[in-house]
Amino acid sequence: MTSKDIATRVTTGVQALAVPGQREGWQAQHRGSLLTDAQTYDALADALQADLKTRRVDGDLPWGLSAASRARKRVKPLREAARAMRKAAKSINATVAAYEETTPDMVLKRREDKALKKAMRKQQIGAVAHNSAQQTLQRLAPGGGDGEQAGAPRLLGDFFGPNNQQRGA
Repeated sequence: MTSKDIATRVTTGVQALAVPGQREGWQAQHRGSLLTDAQTYDALADALQADLKTRRVDGDLPWGLSAASRARKRVKPLREAARAMRKAAKSINATVAAYEETTPDMVLKRREDKALKKAMRKQQIGAVAHNSAQQTLQRLAPGGGDGEQAGAPRLLGDFFGPNNQQRGA
């Protein structure tokens, strides 16, 4: 395969991801081919392992454990290739999902939602702080004297009435 083929495939893949109608087809095609390859590797590994188990070598244990162990070791790369193909198929799904999540409309909507939530949280925190400060001031206000309880709300005029005359001047 030449680099021109790869460039063409990449370009058509990006173009297919950009168009919502073609995106699902591209995803199904590539995911399907990767899963088919994984099944092929698994089937090849099974057949190869079964064949290698029947081949005895001089010095093997009589009950066949050496041949079975040797067969598992020899097909391990094929099993790993099948696992890699299945992982790549999952990556195709993740790629499509990431592409859909990063469309400008989606990004803008998420940013606006985040800013709105932040503003609402700030407003709630400000209201709670204001209410808390008001309650604290009311609790700490001293009583006026004539049977008035401590913590009763008072006005500024209460401090300059006829009962509260300034002394010394």
